[in-house]
Amino acid sequence: MINGVIFDLDGTIWDSIHFRIDSWKKAFKDYGLDADPEIIQLMIGYPGSMLIKKMKMKDPNIEMLEEKYYNEHLNEVKFFPDVENTFKELRKRDIKIGIVTSSRREMINKINLNVDAIVTMDDIKNGKPDIEPYMKATDIMKIKPENTMVVGDIDNDLIPSKILNCVSILVTHGIKKESEHKDYEIKEIHEILKIIDEKNL
Repeated sequence: MINGVIFDLDGTIWDSIHFRIDSWKKAFKDYGLDADPEIIQLMIGYPGSMLIKKMKMKDPNIEMLEEKYYNEHLNEVKFFPDVENTFKELRKRDIKIGIVTSSRREMINKINLNVDAIVTMDDIKNGKPDIEPYMKATDIMKIKPENTMVVGDIDNDLIPSKILNCVSILVTHGIKKESEHKDYEIKEIHEILKIIDEKNL
């Protein structure tokens, strides 16, 4: 039985990747680095500290600068079109909804997220792909990992999901992606409803 679904935020339910890339580029530019947007995109969803390290930079304040630039775009960023209705359908099925994100709590508080649990980078010691944020989310929702579905747009979201024996869903939004840890691959978020209904028969 699936009793809860944990979603990643950026690139999964929140159509924000191009804004994130632009914000990181601006932040690195302020430090004199012309960052490759393709490398940035591959690292979206990982802790900002990992991207900074990959760019061979050391100042952790680059992440705070990226958040500042990203906040300037918040009124432009939207959920993917089917997210709101999918959430309504999950509520009808009495399925709890959680979000695990590599974003900071200050930024998340500015978004209207009507969910049962939100775990940010500020709420944990170890971010994805560690299992800690997912354990925290399931604890808050009072559900077992094996009764949980995890939905993400990169393998980093699904590595801890498989360790915890959750159902792992890769959402592509029409972009070619690879994951060694997916149980299912879907194009759009609403497709999880069919999978849940089949498992909860």
